[in-house]
Amino acid sequence: MVSDPNVFTDLAFVFLAAVVGGSLAWALRQPLILGYVFGGLLISPFTPGPSVSDPRSFDLFAEIGVVLLMFSIGLEFSVRDLMRVKWIALLGGPLAVLLFIVLGTGTGVLLGWGMVPSLAVGVVISVSSTMVLARLLLDRGELHSITGAS
Repeated sequence: MVSDPNVFTDLAFVFLAAVVGGSLAWALRQPLILGYVFGGLLISPFTPGPSVSDPRSFDLFAEIGVVLLMFSIGLEFSVRDLMRVKWIALLGGPLAVLLFIVLGTGTGVLLGWGMVPSLAVGVVISVSSTMVLARLLLDRGELHSITGAS
């Protein structure tokens, strides 16, 4: 059980930032996920301005957000749709993941990071980019279209 009242204040900050960022994105006719990322940047402990009190709680809330994003994508998963595009999924999926790993690792190395942190960032980007793209297609109603299948 959580006994620190700052956790609830931080959680309120996170929800408020999500509402503000999401509303701004919606008003500008942009994907909601872009607004959520913007809201997260606003309250990040690494940016100026209001922020959560504890960077560990910010990390925890970010991880929970990723889990919820992956869960929402999983709800839309259909084996029938996957079988319809099986060759694209079997060949294109792993190639895209490998490409993002290589690009993320290469960028990290160019920035002067070590190989292990660079590889970790590459792996995170490869998975995150797939989830974000799937969510964007779902929000636009294009997940089951030709664009979403390719």
